[in-house]
Amino acid sequence: MVMKDTQIQDIENKILDSIKKVAKDKSVIIGLSGGIDSSIVCALAVKALGKERVKVLTVKNSRYSAEGLAMARELAKGYGLEIHEVNSEILSKQAIGALGIDPENVLESSTLDARICDIMIKTVASKENRIYLGTINGTERLTGWYPKGDLVGDFCPIGGLLKEQERELANHMGLGYLNETISSDAAKVCSGCGELPEFKGIPYEVLDKILLIYEISRGDELAGSLRGSGIKKDVYSKIINRVMFADHKNDVFPDYCKINFPGGVKR
Repeated sequence: MVMKDTQIQDIENKILDSIKKVAKDKSVIIGLSGGIDSSIVCALAVKALGKERVKVLTVKNSRYSAEGLAMARELAKGYGLEIHEVNSEILSKQAIGALGIDPENVLESSTLDARICDIMIKTVASKENRIYLGTINGTERLTGWYPKGDLVGDFCPIGGLLKEQERELANHMGLGYLNETISSDAAKVCSGCGELPEFKGIPYEVLDKILLIYEISRGDELAGSLRGSGIKKDVYSKIINRVMFADHKNDVFPDYCKINFPGGVKR
């Protein structure tokens, strides 16, 4: 999935315009983890609104690495932002004990951590009358590999951006080093959330190629486009089945910047 420089610039401009339109005269808040998703949203928000209107909150937990925290701090410093840090480990441990969650179950415990993080960001957003910008990308949105309703914010700037497109945007914005945090295996759609077993061994490029076809194909075009993709039927069937299975999460997904759609920005 290689885009021309003009296409990448068009995507960046579209997301910047969408942030300005949603924020209006308000300030925004972002949950900054140091990963590529939150870092790109942070960079775009500063570019769209100016650093004075952007607040970043980092919620640390047991799975939050020292490297991730260092990257979040460095990014915030680079954009002239004060980083506000909260440690949710005690709260998480109490909830795990009270609710009978298995701490060794990565999916259950990471979902809890994500929900706690989301509540904290929402609380600050409400208290300070800020717009909460979500950090779920288009690949996560379509596959549903995120806790339903969490970390999506009031508006999700990168909700229409597939991970492979995000890689290119990161390079374009001078954040290419963040691409090192992305796994090449589509089973790891979300770092720290466990794996999607049905995607094991599928390269990210293949996953996003099928997701792009799904997004830009009109009705009856989809089946033919999938057959002509050059990807084995059992592979694209797994991906489409997952998209169908996760579709209920779109019921509570907020507005997001539309990138890939029939007649829209595409290769």
